Amino acid sequence: MRAKGTLKSGLWPLVLLWLAAHAVVLALILGIKFVTAKTLVLILMAGTAFWFLLGRRKPLSLPAPPVAGNDAHA
Repeated sequence: MRAKGTLKSGLWPLVLLWLAAHAVVLALILGIKFVTAKTLVLILMAGTAFWFLLGRRKPLSLPAPPVAGNDAHA
């Protein structure tokens, strides 16, 4: 009877280690999937904000209309 209890108590650390290893693998897989998507979105948003705030040298506008002279109807 004592050997069976010892065997059970000896397996618990292995079972917990097996579960922990699988939890780590699952967390890595899901972390790579979701953190990468979030990171890409954040980088894209930060790049857009940086471009709007600092990247443009002149304001976006339409070019000035050409000066109309006598040859405008030609």
